[in-house]
This record gives sequence, structure tokens and C-alpha cells, in this order.
Amino acid sequence: MIEPYPVLPVVPTNHAQAAPADLRTNLHMRTALQAIMRQLNKSLTILASTADMLAKGHRDGTVSQSLLIWLQPNARQAEEALRRLREYQLTRSPAATELIQCLTVLVLAADMIVQGQLRDDTSLETYELLRRNADRALKNLEELKKEVLM
Repeated sequence: MIEPYPVLPVVPTNHAQAAPADLRTNLHMRTALQAIMRQLNKSLTILASTADMLAKGHRDGTVSQSLLIWLQPNARQAEEALRRLREYQLTRSPAATELIQCLTVLVLAADMIVQGQLRDDTSLETYELLRRNADRALKNLEELKKEVLM
């Protein structure tokens, strides 16, 4: 039995609206989405790993300032990928909606950490929040890939 295409939102192309099936056949759009998702996967993996190391270091009392340098550029890359994903209007997808929510929390938490807006007693919670959201974002990104690209 052939599986039906998952229900996908309308994707804009030069002010015209493409049907979801067109996304599968439009090589340019598919390639662009793949590139966005690859970059997002890379950024989320680095953010999750960094958050994990920061949380472990905080518990041990050895938080390294050098780890913080990984947060800012990867948060910006995730934010840019989020902006680019929004252009594809994937809002009908529950995975896309949750991915966008997770990315919003990730970027805000990373900015708060880098800018030193946290008290020492809340930084561990924020590192763990960053890690949980990065894990959830990665999970939802995989779901979105299945919905949109497969």
C-alpha cells in the first residue's frame, strides 16, 4: 500500500502558493529545506552538548567560560534557521509548531546565559532548560523531516 502524503501546509513560492505535493517535487525548495534542517541539527546538537557540559560543570563548580563562546553563535544560527523555516509557513505541522517554540526558548535562554543575566542559583536550572529544549527541538526536527522531506 502506498502511504498518502502527510498533510502539509502551503509553502510560498514567489508570492504564489504551492500545494504540499509541489514541495516534494520542487527540488529547489526541498534542497533549501534540507540545508536549513542540516544547519539547525548541527546548531541544536552543539547547544545541547554545551548545555550538558555547563550543567555538569555547574554541579562540580567548574563552569568554564570558554564553553559560553559556543552558545552565542549557535543560538544565532538556530534563530536564523527558525526565521528561514517560518518563511515556509509550516504552521499546520505540530512538529514545526513545537520546534519553533523550543527554538524560541533556546535562543532566549542562551542569550540570558551569555549576557550574565542569571544568578548563580538559577543558572543550573537554565542550563537544564536549555538542554531539555534542545533535545525536544532535535526530536521535533526529526519529525518535521519525516513530514516534509520523506
